[in-house]
Amino acid sequence: MFFSLALFLCLLFVTYRIAKLKGMQHAEWVVLLAGLQPILFDISYACLSEAPAALVIMLSYWCHLRKKLALSLAIASIVFLFRFEMYTFALLLFFVYLWRREWKILPLVLLGPLLWIGSSAVISGDVLTFFREWSRFSHLAKFIPGVSMTHYLENLQTIFGYGQLVLFAVGVVFITRAKRNADYGIMYFTIAINIIISTLTGAEALHWTASVGELRYVAVIGPFWGIVSVYGFSEILERVKPSWGKLIFSVIVLSAVVLNCTLTTRPRRWTNYDLVMMNLTQVARAQYPDLTLLSNDCVAAYVMDVSPAGGPYFAPMNKDMLKKYPECLILWDPFTANSLFFQTELTKEKMLQDTTVRVLERYKYSTVEYLLLYRNMKEGRVEESALGK
Repeated sequence: MFFSLALFLCLLFVTYRIAKLKGMQHAEWVVLLAGLQPILFDISYACLSEAPAALVIMLSYWCHLRKKLALSLAIASIVFLFRFEMYTFALLLFFVYLWRREWKILPLVLLGPLLWIGSSAVISGDVLTFFREWSRFSHLAKFIPGVSMTHYLENLQTIFGYGQLVLFAVGVVFITRAKRNADYGIMYFTIAINIIISTLTGAEALHWTASVGELRYVAVIGPFWGIVSVYGFSEILERVKPSWGKLIFSVIVLSAVVLNCTLTTRPRRWTNYDLVMMNLTQVARAQYPDLTLLSNDCVAAYVMDVSPAGGPYFAPMNKDMLKKYPECLILWDPFTANSLFFQTELTKEKMLQDTTVRVLERYKYSTVEYLLLYRNMKEGRVEESALGK
């Protein structure tokens, strides 16, 4: 949490520096207009990929404004490691620099993907791992229904805040009147591209990917939205002549932004399907403390305070672990138990037919079923004494 908060503070600092480079007279307000956007604030202390992705994009744009083009493109490509759909930002810079004929730096756009491909090859020992895993994304199913095609547009005030939404519109008007749209073109394109991609991937009508249209996916462009909002705020403030008028307007904006963020942002809560996993994990640990629990759901590892890669009495469910622990518990999560990325050659039907496996707990949520299973390969059958605790 503290690391995430540190990243968030760095993000706000870089966003402020960009606003200063843009020549805004009240650049310090971007800390509030970006930092108190409901969704961006909500993820500021969470271990999610949106805040690091936003920081990478803002660092890249900062370097772009400072004419460090090679560094800008290299950093932009790194966003592929966090939110790969935002690699479109790196591609956008690529075409900008291509238009400027910056031939020598163009290959740097491949840095991020090459880092991922290379690290995957080193870890797995197979250079094709990256391509094989990526090919499976098109086969993932949504675990809940997707969203409408207007989902993100309907929730702009929830994502960025009412005050920021109004000031953004004002900023766009004044930027257009000042004939500075070209100066903000990269920001505009990045905002539009993110909303369009998030809509297409999350829309139930298309059912293109496993995305379910969470609002946090758009938080990546929050800093850009905040910068344009500050432009609108500054233009209004400079047109208010009396000092008392400036003070009143500032207090109104501050109150609206703080109040909106306070009322909109809710304490982070576990989802219903995560709560099922938490309860079953607690049952397993309380009733069978000496048995290792196998699961591919990271929530189970969280409850046990161990790494998802494995720890005391916990292991990921795969072929190697099934051989290593002939007597164990299996927590069957229908969404990750036998996913495309964790093949165990086991299906729910096969396990229920296996005489060495017995169901301890069942829980139905929506249209799926969670199972807590006991497996004993030592004797080739389930020992009643082991289950009669």
